[in-house]
Amino acid sequence: MLFFDRGQTPPTSLSREQNALLDMIEQTQAVIYFEPDGTIKNANKNFQAALGYDLSEIVGEKHAMFVHKEYRESAEYAQFWQDLRDGKSFSDQFPRRRKDGSTIWIQATYAPVRDESGNIANVIKIASDVTERRSNLNRVAEALHKLKTGDLTHRLPDCDVPDIQNLISAYNEACDQLRYLVQQVQTANDSISNSSSMMRQSSEQLSSRTEAQASTLEETAAAIEELTTNASVAADNAQNADVIASDTREAAMDGGKVVEDVTEAMGRIEKSAGEISQIITVIDDLAFQTNLLSLNAGVEAARAGEAGRGFAVVATEVRALAQRSADSARDIKNLITQSSEHVSDGAELVGKASVELNKIFEGVGTISNNIKEISGSLTQQTATLKEINTAVIELDRVTQSNASMVLETTDVSKSLEAESHGLSAQITSFRTAPPSGGTWEDEADASDSERAAS
Repeated sequence: MLFFDRGQTPPTSLSREQNALLDMIEQTQAVIYFEPDGTIKNANKNFQAALGYDLSEIVGEKHAMFVHKEYRESAEYAQFWQDLRDGKSFSDQFPRRRKDGSTIWIQATYAPVRDESGNIANVIKIASDVTERRSNLNRVAEALHKLKTGDLTHRLPDCDVPDIQNLISAYNEACDQLRYLVQQVQTANDSISNSSSMMRQSSEQLSSRTEAQASTLEETAAAIEELTTNASVAADNAQNADVIASDTREAAMDGGKVVEDVTEAMGRIEKSAGEISQIITVIDDLAFQTNLLSLNAGVEAARAGEAGRGFAVVATEVRALAQRSADSARDIKNLITQSSEHVSDGAELVGKASVELNKIFEGVGTISNNIKEISGSLTQQTATLKEINTAVIELDRVTQSNASMVLETTDVSKSLEAESHGLSAQITSFRTAPPSGGTWEDEADASDSERAAS
């Protein structure tokens, strides 16, 4: 669409709708008209108010009066007007200088206008003031840059541009949430750091204790193994002693049977001695009777004289023989009496020996039973010790495994502590409190002052 200077009479070919559109632009936008070389021809009230000039101050002047010196003297600026003369249009945001030297940002469209012959007759710029929008966008960009560097204390003040205000509110809320999150992370990291340090110390102590326990268990396993071997040997010895005790008990029982036989033999001897004593008594009586008879025979031989002399000699010899028989019988009787006394004493001693042997039998039986119990107990203890030895070996293996795991845990704790320190170093790059006890608003005001000064 072609735009014409409102100071000129518009072509009659413009429709009512086109004229209405031109009136709307004239009333709502800042409009300025240029020659193709940049000479100002006209400007509406909105443009004059935005830049702070009266129309008389700008008509006949160049567009360069609104441009900063650096840009005005650049090849880019010269090319900009050359492109407009070549028929190109531009729409962008541009910084321009007001009359008071301050900068205004405009959202503008530069468009060349052709005449009926198709030549570039004018250049029209339609613009709107976006300084506040641009300023707030710069604040947002600046705030995002601070956020990128880890500054979570910066906050943006409210503005009157609704869509920018939505962006500002989102940024401030995001900073609040991120600041809270970082503070929580800092608190959690401090807790993790302390916990990892304590866990590392505990792991090191546990590792030391586990190593000591493993060494003790190893010694205990060796001692139990030796004890098991000794118990096994003792059980074998006890079994052998049980066999020997059983044999001894049987031998003692056989000895008791012999003592009983001896006792019975002593009794029979004592009985035979009594019978012999009775026989000797009879022999003594016979010797006494024979002596009496020989005495009577001697008396009768003496009465017979010479006729009985030979018979007297025989009677004398018979009496002498009877006397010797009586003496021998008394001697035998005495010996048998002594033998009987000795046999009685022997029988009494054998009886006592039998009683003592019975006691010995009972003692040997008790000892044999005890040895059997000891043997059984030692066998059971040997089995138990073997089980304990197996359990201790397994416990030693588990303890060794635990010691290895404790070492791994210690390494993990050290790694966790190092990572926690690294995380802490990274978190410290965030600033979560205003400097020197200020407020968000104070810092925002200072940023505005710095921006205005620049």
